[in-house]
Amino acid sequence: MNIVAWNCRQAFRKKVGKLVPFCPKVAVISECESLEKLAGSHESLFAYSLWVGDNPHKGLGVFSSSEHPLTVHPAYDDRFHWIVPIRVTGPESFTMLAVWTKDHKDRKQSYVGQLFLALQEYQSILKEETCLVVGDLNSNAIWDSLPRVGNHTAVVHMLREHGMESAYHWFFQEQHGLESIPTYYFHHHREKGYHIDYGFLPVAWMDRLESVRVGAYEEWREWSDHVPVVIGIKCSEIINFRLDNKVLD
Repeated sequence: MNIVAWNCRQAFRKKVGKLVPFCPKVAVISECESLEKLAGSHESLFAYSLWVGDNPHKGLGVFSSSEHPLTVHPAYDDRFHWIVPIRVTGPESFTMLAVWTKDHKDRKQSYVGQLFLALQEYQSILKEETCLVVGDLNSNAIWDSLPRVGNHTAVVHMLREHGMESAYHWFFQEQHGLESIPTYYFHHHREKGYHIDYGFLPVAWMDRLESVRVGAYEEWREWSDHVPVVIGIKCSEIINFRLDNKVLD
């Protein structure tokens, strides 16, 4: 199963084809236009889609294949822009917090502050359900000193307490704030790269983590100031057993 996180910098209808080589089962697309504006552009790749936002040109889209239907979690609280718990069902079901953090009229609640507050609100989900956190967090430990209600390190610790780790950091054995591969290039400048897009997975899944790919600046700069992060996860042995039996039947 490949999970993709990408801030497409709007006009996803013109860029969705760029994801085809990744064979994504689930994709979290920040700065995505509304489904009405997308109509006809993504259905060949994705069977299911959800969108939230207050600007039809620029919201948060979540997409999945036919094996993974999506529904918004009943606990969703739209005060947090935009952190949306989504139930992903299929051969292996889980709850995914799809994330594109935004600014706020109270600057202390902006960006990682929104995520920190949302994670506090969703404590019961994090405790009781198998959870992932995927998307553009607009956050890195290098900015921990900014005046926010929470910072990146606090978020990492909170997720760690609930049994989640960043797939990128686990796979490459790097520390938060010391990433060697950026996911965002400020004003498209190569020398101003930062790592702000993430996929946090359950630690119990890490032995099935096959790959973490981060898009190359040269390939993606004309499409967005962000590059995609693609996380490859093997099916569990139980799922493979069920699939094998279904084929034999």
